[in-house]
Amino acid sequence: MTATAYDRHAEFYVEFVDRGLAAEDRHYDLLLATLTACLGNRLSGARVCDLCCGEGYLGRHLLACGAREVIGIDSSSALIEVARRRAPAPALSYRVDDAHELRSVSEGAFDIVACQLALMDVADHRRLFAAVRRVLVPGGPFVFSLLHPCFKARPFHVRDAPEHVLDEQGQPIAIAVRRYASEGFFDSGGVGVRGRMGSYHRMLSTYVNDLIASGFAIERLEEPLAGGVGVFAEVPTVLVIAAKSL
Repeated sequence: MTATAYDRHAEFYVEFVDRGLAAEDRHYDLLLATLTACLGNRLSGARVCDLCCGEGYLGRHLLACGAREVIGIDSSSALIEVARRRAPAPALSYRVDDAHELRSVSEGAFDIVACQLALMDVADHRRLFAAVRRVLVPGGPFVFSLLHPCFKARPFHVRDAPEHVLDEQGQPIAIAVRRYASEGFFDSGGVGVRGRMGSYHRMLSTYVNDLIASGFAIERLEEPLAGGVGVFAEVPTVLVIAAKSL
């Protein structure tokens, strides 16, 4: 999505993220732990790009986990301003740039590129993949998470084609997958993030094949599950992909 949407809804989005970080289900903690585990000891002493950083919580986490320096990049100047205010140390800095190009970054500038829950907001994922490979050192890891394209980020509409099948008490018992092969931009028609900012849906095979074609080797895929009971204990809503540049 363009910077305009996130600039326009920056206050809403920051509040949304803050609620997620404070939630009792600790889902954000699970995502951060999964991404960090994919990086392993490569994070120690590394110069890291937090791509599409938003208000900066991933970068703060990576710095606390041993990164030498983290540079957060986002196209939204409003979110970058928030991230700068929340930065706990000089080793964490932020800049406005387009993830499709990364024009402010030189070739091979980063040891690691990490991207948390943002690929479905990017209009041209192939250009982003190419930009990431250019700014990574040879063999550098690129680890990213996104709403699971098979179960969560596919086209839906809250009124005409809702994403959940509900029981008599209004609780979700299944996720409805109606038009998985229909790639492209959509908005949910609701008042949440996907209603305000929309989303780009792509099939899992599109992400994987285009990542390989862009010069990456896939290391692993993770599908972290929520705890407890119910549909979200059985169906992953987030996919984490770890790759390295060739």
